[in-house]
Amino acid sequence: MRDPMSWALRVFTAYGIPVKVHLFFFLFTLGLFLRQATEKASPITTLDIFLVTVVMLFGIILLHEFGHCFAARFVGGEAKEILIWPLGGLAMVEVPHAPKPHFIVAAGGPAVNVVLCLLCAVGLAVGGYFPNLNPIADPYLSAIHNYRDGRTYTSEYGLSLYKKTEKISGPADEIDKLLREKGSYEVRFTLPPEFNSRTAEALAPLGVERALAPGWAVWLNRIFWLSWALFLFNLIPAFPLDGGQMLQAIVWGRTDYRRGTTVACQSGFIVAVLFVVAAIWINEATLIGLAMFMLYLAGSKLQELDREDGPFGYDFSAGYTSLEKDDEPEAKPKRPGALARWMQARKDRKEKAAAEQKARDSERMEALLEKINAGGMGSLSAEERRFLEQFSAKYRKR
Repeated sequence: MRDPMSWALRVFTAYGIPVKVHLFFFLFTLGLFLRQATEKASPITTLDIFLVTVVMLFGIILLHEFGHCFAARFVGGEAKEILIWPLGGLAMVEVPHAPKPHFIVAAGGPAVNVVLCLLCAVGLAVGGYFPNLNPIADPYLSAIHNYRDGRTYTSEYGLSLYKKTEKISGPADEIDKLLREKGSYEVRFTLPPEFNSRTAEALAPLGVERALAPGWAVWLNRIFWLSWALFLFNLIPAFPLDGGQMLQAIVWGRTDYRRGTTVACQSGFIVAVLFVVAAIWINEATLIGLAMFMLYLAGSKLQELDREDGPFGYDFSAGYTSLEKDDEPEAKPKRPGALARWMQARKDRKEKAAAEQKARDSERMEALLEKINAGGMGSLSAEERRFLEQFSAKYRKR
C-alpha cells in the first residue's frame, strides 16, 4: 500500500504476456463515465456512455499495446508485460539497441490502430457509408455520409431531416417554421433533449424523412473514431509519445543515440507546454495530467542520458516510457513493490546490454582500425565509415 504505482491487478495472460490494469485506470474511467452520465439535459443513455468510455477505450488501448509487444518480438526482442493505466498503456518490452528496431516497435502500436480503422472503413463502405474522419467529432452523434444517396446519417442522438435537395440548417425550435417557408431543404442538428419519436412522425406527412443510421454502422464508426483519434494523437512527434520515439529513432539513425534522444525530449517539452495551455483553455484536467507526465519523463530521460554510460533499448507504448527514478537510501529495509522490483531488474538488464554492446562496438572498431592500417580509409565501405563516425561521436561525448 506504500507504493501507489504498484496498485495493479493482473487480469489475464495472452500470448505469454501478462496484462495488468492499474487501480487508477478504474478511477479514471469511472470519473469519465460519471461526468458524461450526469451531464444536464443529456439524452445519451448510460449504457452507450459505458460502452464508449470503458469497454471501447480499454479494448483499443489493449490492442495498441499488443501491437508494440508483437513488434518487439518481430525484431528479436522480448515482451514482458502490459499495464493499462489512466494515461493509456505501458508495454514493457526489450528490444535490440539500434534505431531500426526501436522505430519498428514504436510504430507497432499505431499500426494496430490503422488496421482497426481500415477494417471499420471497409465494413462501413460495404453498407454505403464513409467513416467520419474528424477526430474531434461527437462519437455519440456519429454523423456519417452515405455515398449512395448523398445524405448524412446520424445515430438516434442526431436528427438529420431531408426533403428534396436544397440545404438549410436551423435549430430544433424552427423546424416547423422552415417546413412552412421552404418546399425543398435539409435540416441537420444535434438532437435536443426534448425531442421524441412523435416529432419525426409529425414531420412525415409533410414529406420529410429522418436519415437514421443503422446500429451496426453507428458502432463501427465509433470504433473507427476512437482508434483514429488515438492514432493521430500518438503520432505527435514528442517524447514519450510513439511519434516522439519514432522521431528519436530517425535522428538516431542519421546521427547518434544522444542526439536522437535530445531532439525527441526537447520536442516533448514544447508539446507538453502547448498541452498545458490547451488544458487551461478548454478546462480539461486529463490533458494537464498528461502534459505534466510528459515534462517529467522527458526531463528524466535527459538526466538519464547524462548520468549513465550509454543508451539502453526499451519501449513503452501509447507514447509513454519508464517511470524510472534514482535509487534512494531507505531508513529501514523493506520489500520493494512490484514496479520497483521490475525497475531494478530492467536497470540491471540495461547495464548488461550496454556493456555487451560497448564490447561489440570496441571489437568491431579494432577490426576497422586494422583494416585502415592495411588499406587506408579508402578500403572502408560506406556503412563502415558511418559506424566509425557514430562510434567516435558516441564515446567522445561521454
